[in-house]
Amino acid sequence: MGNWKTWVGNLGLAFSSLVLGIFLGEIGLRLAKIEGLKKLPEPGHEVFSPSFFTQSDPNRGWSNRPGAKGGWQYEGESYVEINSDGLRDQEYSISKPKNTFRIAILGDSFTLASQVPAQANYTSVLEKTLGNCPKFKGKNIEVLNFGVDGYGTAQQLITWREKVKKYNSDLVILSFFIGNDVIDNSRNLENNYYRPFFVYNNGQLEPDFSFRNLTLSYSNRYLITTVDHLPDWLVNHSRILQVAKKAELEYRKNNLVKHANQLSVATFREPEDDDWKEAWQITEDLLKLIHQEVNEQKSDFLLMLIADPMQVHKDEESRKIFQVSNQINHLYYPNERLKDIGKRHNFSVLDLAPTFQTYAQENQICLHGFEKNGTLCGGHWNLEGHQLAAKLIVNQLCKTENKL
Repeated sequence: MGNWKTWVGNLGLAFSSLVLGIFLGEIGLRLAKIEGLKKLPEPGHEVFSPSFFTQSDPNRGWSNRPGAKGGWQYEGESYVEINSDGLRDQEYSISKPKNTFRIAILGDSFTLASQVPAQANYTSVLEKTLGNCPKFKGKNIEVLNFGVDGYGTAQQLITWREKVKKYNSDLVILSFFIGNDVIDNSRNLENNYYRPFFVYNNGQLEPDFSFRNLTLSYSNRYLITTVDHLPDWLVNHSRILQVAKKAELEYRKNNLVKHANQLSVATFREPEDDDWKEAWQITEDLLKLIHQEVNEQKSDFLLMLIADPMQVHKDEESRKIFQVSNQINHLYYPNERLKDIGKRHNFSVLDLAPTFQTYAQENQICLHGFEKNGTLCGGHWNLEGHQLAAKLIVNQLCKTENKL
């Protein structure tokens, strides 16, 4: 009986000390004017990150918001205007006009190209210049831009089905960014869970729309802190929890940069673990599926490979340092693998990387990045990058063969 009373007494003393410590801590943080981070209300889907022109989408996670417009200055500088069907483009009729060769381009931020004026985007330059070659002489050329920031191949497949197919294009180009598109296709590798994935069920590739049950905070699952799982009222009335949330978030942000770099580098290596092997298999099966569905509509399909900035850096020594320091045997491993996928499934692949690298080195020019508000030779294409991309696509399409 005495031991029980002693145990209860010690427990009560410990609890009282804990409460007193929390109370003093709360007072001390307030007197010292040390602030942390409160739990803000879950943002509405109409302000979906990362941009003012996106909205939540029940099947694709997010999409361009029809009618959105405004200035862009985060990297590069432009005015972004989204048409009534969610394209950063002019208005097009659903039915294809007579004597028109229509191209639909699926892609991510490289295709949306918020960083440059719309008329300088490679899709617009392609539309203006493709008619100059004899193969398309006398034809009206339309190039429809279906690019959306952050999209992977899964979202592009859904976009093809929901948005592109109705336009009855003669050619569908899918732009594939070497830097992260394989990662985007894997639920186990990708950090953004607020998006659809395709997963295997009894060996069959099926869509996974489980993101519909998540909040927008899962647009970066690695930045969800322990405190975020506690009730809003408790966090927003406790300075200790707010400070703890801020400290953990800073720690997670630092780790996320390292994690993202490690993932990006792994794209250049032969996959060794099951997650990467599956990511590549899903990527192949998604490309195969898009090609099949495009062909079923009697349209041609072209896969276009957009290089990672380090693959096409103007400085040969910088490329070598990147390759050696990250233990990369072949800097063009992912490009060659994607071209092999094209051969196996009988679709054409246009790899922009070799010509971009040669052009950048010979002219000592950066095709990625911006001096004013970006990383020179890093990030997205600048004006010169878009010009060169359009030129290479024109060269590919102007070949004399009827088929790609």
